[in-house]
Amino acid sequence: MNTFSSITNTVFHPSYTQHHSPIVLCDFDGTISVKDVTDTLLSHFGQDGCDELEELWVNGKIGSQECMSKQIALMDASLEELNCVLSQIEIDPAFKAFIHYAEQNSIPVHVVSDGLDYAIEFILKRHGIENLPIFANKLMHNNARSWRLEFPYANKSCIKQSGNCKCNHVKKQQHFTQILYVGDGTSDYCVSHNVDFVFAKDKLVNYCEKNKIVHRKITSFADVTNALKQAQQRVIPVMMVKE
Repeated sequence: MNTFSSITNTVFHPSYTQHHSPIVLCDFDGTISVKDVTDTLLSHFGQDGCDELEELWVNGKIGSQECMSKQIALMDASLEELNCVLSQIEIDPAFKAFIHYAEQNSIPVHVVSDGLDYAIEFILKRHGIENLPIFANKLMHNNARSWRLEFPYANKSCIKQSGNCKCNHVKKQQHFTQILYVGDGTSDYCVSHNVDFVFAKDKLVNYCEKNKIVHRKITSFADVTNALKQAQQRVIPVMMVKE
């Protein structure tokens, strides 16, 4: 019988009391990373059935938690092979400078992703970023070629049936003066209604415009850093700084 275990290192998850700064919550796939990590891994290692599951999810027949759980179970790869593919995934070139600015100005940043915790940790560490709080689905390995997922941040009442309910994470950050969100796609739609301000890329831009969500269109994290600097200089909330 296969025994699965987590391959993620211990990730620092801080707790806060009342805080006098905003917090920035960041999606990972397509937002911090240039490519969607899960799609990349499945294209390399996914076996028959992955495309059919994707089609069921796209058509709303199953939720993302069920889709990802079954797709990851269809992967055939050793840890070394997985790491080789992860080593080729790049991140936004401006993200590291953004993290540096946030640290210098005591602005907490959390990665909130419906992706894979180990992949996120591996990619960030490869780019010299460690100890960033990561909230994502837990990738499990059996020390051979089989994989599965666990969902420590799932919520039974999640509208999107996501593995990681981002809206539930937002509810835990109410002690911050503002909750800012950076995202790009469908996994960011629901949470965008529940934060103070959205920095949006790609499909999320159109969604925010259509739903009249207060946002700013960005092309990279350099735009986020600049917005935070403007807000700090004017001593006003980020959401009040217009382009």
